[in-house]
Amino acid sequence: MQPSTTPLLSQACRLFLALAYPDGPSSIPAKKRLYYDLPADQSITSFLPPAACAVGVCQELRGANGTPCGYDLRLGSSSFAHLKLRLQLVKHESHSTWVYMVDTHDAFSKDTRFPPPDHPDAKQWLLMQSANRLLKEKIEAAFEQNGLATLNSLLRDELQR
Repeated sequence: MQPSTTPLLSQACRLFLALAYPDGPSSIPAKKRLYYDLPADQSITSFLPPAACAVGVCQELRGANGTPCGYDLRLGSSSFAHLKLRLQLVKHESHSTWVYMVDTHDAFSKDTRFPPPDHPDAKQWLLMQSANRLLKEKIEAAFEQNGLATLNSLLRDELQR
């Protein structure tokens, strides 16, 4: 399972990181900075598990039956270290498509997305989730504007048929 090409992964990472770290590449944590400008002449597998450079940044996703179906790259943002770039193989019509998306990874717990209103951190948590959601929307819009498939673009394509 190989997610497209190094240039496409590089494009997705650069778009993600440019919006997630608006103060520029120097503000990106060192172990994630490599993903801002991936060398196009290297195989995409150099930047994904189990490659040494991906340790701590990238993890393989597995489907319900245990087969690999994508990757999460914990690239973070200037305000939230756990924001992820997700590349997921989606079966679409008669073929599969690599879809680029953002996982905000900010649910309150396994059982609930939002904190209870009386929780002492509820207000701050909701502000963080709102900021993450807005950033997710900006990044995924940038993906689409640059020709990368997103769940929204697949849905629009399907509705237009």
